[in-house]
Amino acid sequence: MRSHMRKTCAALALAGLTLALAAPSPGLADRRAAPELDVFDIFYRNVKDYGVQLVDWQGYLANPYIELTVRAPKTPGIAYPLKVDLKAEGTSRLMFNLPSELTANGATKSFTLTGPADREIVRLAIHSKQGPGKDERHRWSMKTTDATGATSRQSLPIMVQQDERTKLEPGVPIDFDYRYDDITGYFADPKVRQAAETAVRNWFAFFDLRPFDTVPAGDEVSHLPGDDWENEVQTSNAKPFNGFYVFFRGIQRPYSTGYPAGNGKKHTLNGQPTPYHRSYSMILEYDEQLMKLFTSLADEDWYKTDLGSVIDVHGLVMHEFGHAVAFHDWWEGMAKYKDGKGADDQEVIAYQGYPVPLDGSAHIPGDEPYWDRQSGQSGGWHHYFPTRRWELTKLALLIAENAGWKLNRALTPFLAPSIETAALKGATAGRAYSDRLQAKGGVPFYDWQVTKGALPGGLSLDRFTGRITGTPAAAGTASFTVQLRDYDKRGTPLTKDFTITVG
Repeated sequence: MRSHMRKTCAALALAGLTLALAAPSPGLADRRAAPELDVFDIFYRNVKDYGVQLVDWQGYLANPYIELTVRAPKTPGIAYPLKVDLKAEGTSRLMFNLPSELTANGATKSFTLTGPADREIVRLAIHSKQGPGKDERHRWSMKTTDATGATSRQSLPIMVQQDERTKLEPGVPIDFDYRYDDITGYFADPKVRQAAETAVRNWFAFFDLRPFDTVPAGDEVSHLPGDDWENEVQTSNAKPFNGFYVFFRGIQRPYSTGYPAGNGKKHTLNGQPTPYHRSYSMILEYDEQLMKLFTSLADEDWYKTDLGSVIDVHGLVMHEFGHAVAFHDWWEGMAKYKDGKGADDQEVIAYQGYPVPLDGSAHIPGDEPYWDRQSGQSGGWHHYFPTRRWELTKLALLIAENAGWKLNRALTPFLAPSIETAALKGATAGRAYSDRLQAKGGVPFYDWQVTKGALPGGLSLDRFTGRITGTPAAAGTASFTVQLRDYDKRGTPLTKDFTITVG
């Protein structure tokens, strides 16, 4: 009897233990996945399903960034704080605003949302390609971890519109002269030459130019300094040229710089004077004991320099040659701009929002108000994004026109947004319909809306793509006004009237 009772008690105990193990603990039962976050653009569109679009403009310059707002949904029961880990994956050229990191496969950024009212402003951009390419598709991934340790993961596409389909080249020949590089011999390295020449060509590619009257050999006289600006040598062109002539020299101190020829001679075109100096000099200097030169022009390598211990030749020449090509008092128009603190340049004021002065060395100031408005970058040490390679900016090019240059306004960085669609096709009642509104220019992460009138019943407009789809319900004619906004907070909305006839 006792043996039977012991067996019964043991069985009941085992059954109870089995039930206890099968039932989750209250904490585990209540735990849910962390919330999926909302990602809003400047037009208050939630982009977490569609994704975001970047643009790689024509020419090698800093591209515009896309500003987004990340926040938690307005639902009860969220266990704050939320730790958010972002990745922009697919190419090293992707970058987030600081604090963030660059990697071989993209960018990473982390932040914390402390409560339902908290939000994070995230800026996303892509570094320019050297030369032409195709549209790209990358990925934004986001991991959210709540206070209980629960997680959620989200992913959305990053689409990149590549504007440069054929290589952008200067409109005139550029001749380079290394005969006077007899102190350091830096330019004996073909990779140093290639990086330096590419930076110079990238400057001239933005200008609207055609060949000038030929300058005879020996007619263009200039000078190059030695160490500590002593032991200056006189230079002259070794051959005739009808474009621009650039002298390079490496020195050991005090610093790198560039300047136009100060010989008083300017190019002529068909015998008529132009504002353009005929030749330019570029001095390259760096501390050989503490630094090493970085010469790669591979698109995926751009982030490997740090402008400190690793000196990027392309970025350094891009910056310093800017003094030769525009930002120097030997350009009369630039000297006037500098003296006037930019107050008379209405185009720069319209673009940046206020006058942009130059400092005593003819630099655009490095303070945040003078970072290029659309790219958030500058030719200095600090801007929204990690500082690696110095790049040209749209702001710098607009200011450079004061030296007398004429920008090639057909290039996409300078195109104002426009609605390109002339008319929409007709529709048939009861049949599926599809047509698309087209635009160009500006920052092309466009927002489309109907602001007056209405589409035919059964049709709808996709705000992201401009595509009109659906099945019209009845015959008739619908007239309406479409509004286009490009991704620029200072941009002006455009409108255009359309009609769709349903037969």
